Amino acid sequence: MQTLNEIRQLLSDAGLEPRKRFGQNFLYDQNLLAKLLELAEIDAGQTVLEVGPGTGSLTEELLARAKRVVAVEIDRDLGRLLGDRLGGDEKLTLLCGDVLAGKHAMCPEVLDALGTSAVLVANLPYNIATPLVAICLEGTYRAQANPAQAGLCRFDRLTFTVQHEVADRLAARPGSKDYGLVSILVALLGRVQLGPAIPPSAFWPRPGVVSRIVRLDFDTEAVGKLRDIDMLEKVIRLAFAQRRKQIHSAARRKGAGIDLAVFDDALAAAGIERSVRPEQVSPEQYLLLANFLAESPPA
Repeated sequence: MQTLNEIRQLLSDAGLEPRKRFGQNFLYDQNLLAKLLELAEIDAGQTVLEVGPGTGSLTEELLARAKRVVAVEIDRDLGRLLGDRLGGDEKLTLLCGDVLAGKHAMCPEVLDALGTSAVLVANLPYNIATPLVAICLEGTYRAQANPAQAGLCRFDRLTFTVQHEVADRLAARPGSKDYGLVSILVALLGRVQLGPAIPPSAFWPRPGVVSRIVRLDFDTEAVGKLRDIDMLEKVIRLAFAQRRKQIHSAARRKGAGIDLAVFDDALAAAGIERSVRPEQVSPEQYLLLANFLAESPPA
């Protein structure tokens, strides 16, 4: 693992400095990096996705433990630095570009490089953490539900550092101000484990917030419980579009495409009072609501 001085020197030699627009905060506390690796429990036969490898401090450790590492770096200058350092390792696939293809999909080139199964281990840039976690969970559900479909990757485990408030959002329960779409997806599709907090002093440059290590394991039983993930997401997005309004009004949103009477029947079947707010509805109730609607004819 690289010390702070080593990271500084590598960047200086390349004529580079951390770029705020890419959310570059280099984690150099070796004890916390070791904890991240410990929680990740990397198997020698696994393919690992690392997003934002930077100067390669974590990358080197991943290469020593995994079968393959797919490292995705959006900063092309850092990508060249990493390629010069580690590009000769046949276990490394280095991709320069955005890991995301929009807000709701992973870059096809990344998926092609990963194959059908992988784990995520990364010091995630803050600005992509929430959508990336949601995409990995959704993609894993689809891969489990449709194993013959091409272009899908199953993520058995995600282990990453993230802004503390994002970690709170991932683990939020009903009634919390942090409770929303990603909280419900995590609760229904995975099991979350919150690791140690990371102070700003563990990064360079120092971020303005505390971070946290998080581990998410995909729940293989989720596929047997949830009938249609698209319907689940649709219902949650409709409900939380105006989270202070009563849940029954979600079907009245423009473009909802849900018959009002059918929605009322679905609420009753899920044991949800029409007058409650979206943040008071449990993940399990959203599951029942989505399953009922998935089996009902469209409006």
